[in-house]
Amino acid sequence: MKQVSVIGDAIKRAHGLWDFIDSGGEAAKRLSDLQRALVEAQIRETALIEENAALKQTVAGYEQFEIEKQHYEAEQLPSSAWVMRLRVGVHVDTHLAQQGMQFCTQCFFKRQLSILQPLDKRSTSCRFLKCHVCSSEVMIDPPPRGCVDVC
Repeated sequence: MKQVSVIGDAIKRAHGLWDFIDSGGEAAKRLSDLQRALVEAQIRETALIEENAALKQTVAGYEQFEIEKQHYEAEQLPSSAWVMRLRVGVHVDTHLAQQGMQFCTQCFFKRQLSILQPLDKRSTSCRFLKCHVCSSEVMIDPPPRGCVDVC
């Protein structure tokens, strides 16, 4: 923030010099260039401050997800597919964990929680879960013998 005030002060001082400079001479041109450069520097600095704040927020989100990630564990379904599930234990709502919610592994590793929903496929006897964020499908039960559906 100190830099912003320094640039602002320089702009004010440069603006005050107009009273002492001949408006058609070389000094006026240089002063005009200096004012333009100072304004551009102030705009760039403001943009960098905003970008820095956004990056700090992004890093905080990553750090928070790393903490929350400890509350989940990978689970292999009978079909050999993997899903994420809430781990029963300290700091986790036991009721939610006991409900058996399963989360998409693809979304989970992109730092996003997406609950898998049952999918009704009438053309096959296999049961599936679907992620409505990334559209991936996960087979629940092992496929019956002779199953030719491509999952």
